Amino acid sequence: MSANERYPYIHHPCWSQIDSWERIHLPVARKCNVKCIYCDHLLESACHSGSRPGRSRQVMKPEEAIERCLSELSKRKNLRIVAVSGPGEPLANKETFETLWRIRQMKSDIKICLSTNGTLLSSNIQKLEELNIETISVTVSSTNLETIEQLYQWMLIDEKRVSGAGMASIILRSQIKGIAEASNVGIFIKVNTVLIPGLNDRDIIDLAKQIHNAGAKIHNIVPLIPHSDAKKYRVPTQKEIEDARAKSNSFIPQFTHCRQCRSDVVGIPGQDTIL
Repeated sequence: MSANERYPYIHHPCWSQIDSWERIHLPVARKCNVKCIYCDHLLESACHSGSRPGRSRQVMKPEEAIERCLSELSKRKNLRIVAVSGPGEPLANKETFETLWRIRQMKSDIKICLSTNGTLLSSNIQKLEELNIETISVTVSSTNLETIEQLYQWMLIDEKRVSGAGMASIILRSQIKGIAEASNVGIFIKVNTVLIPGLNDRDIIDLAKQIHNAGAKIHNIVPLIPHSDAKKYRVPTQKEIEDARAKSNSFIPQFTHCRQCRSDVVGIPGQDTIL
C-alpha cells in the first residue's frame, strides 16, 4: 500500500475526499496567544478568518465536551476523528490536553487531530506524541517578516505582549521549527494559508518552499473573510486563489476542497451539525 492509499490521504475529510469519515470539533480552547488581524477573539468569531472559520457559539468545559463526544460517537458509526481547532489556540489551553487525554483513554482506536497557529508546536511535541496524534493543521500565512508583522498585532510571551519585528521573527521561527519537529516524529502536517490580496499574495512561492522543506505534506490556501482589523483588505477572486495554488503546487501538493470549518461542529465538512 502506497502512502497515498492510507490515512490521512483517505478517510480524513481535511486531506482527502476519498471515503471520508466524520469528525467532531470540540470547542474547549478559549485562550489565544496571538492576535491575528482577521480575528477579534470573541465567540461566534475567532480563529483563522473572522466570523465563519473557527467560529464557536460556546466554549465547553472538558467534562461537557467529553460527554458530547461520547454521545455523538454512540450515534454516528462513521465518526472516527476527534479534533480541537479553537475557538482560540488549542496548544495554549490545558483543557485541550485534558479533553483529548480522557477521550484517548476511553477510545484507543480514535483518530485525533489538531489545528494550531504553530507557535507552541515545538514545545508540545512530546505531549502530542503521547496522545498518538497523527494529523495537525498549522496556519502559516507568510514567511516574509514584514508581512508577518502586519498579519499579527501581538504575541504573548510569558504573559507579556510582544509586537513588531521581534514578534514576527519569533513567530516564523517557531512555526517552521514546529512543523519540522512534528514531521520528524511522524505527524502529518497540513499548512493552512489565508490568502490576502495586497498583503501576502506575493509571499506564496517562498512560503511553499519553506513549509515543504520543513516536512509539511499538503498546502491548503483559503480566501480571507474580512473581519476585525482585516476589513480594509478584500476577498481574493477565484482566479487569484487558483493562481496562488498553482504557484505553491510546484513545491507541495494542494488541498482545494476546504470548507473553512467552525470549531464546534460534527459531521462531514459541508454537512455539519453545530454542537
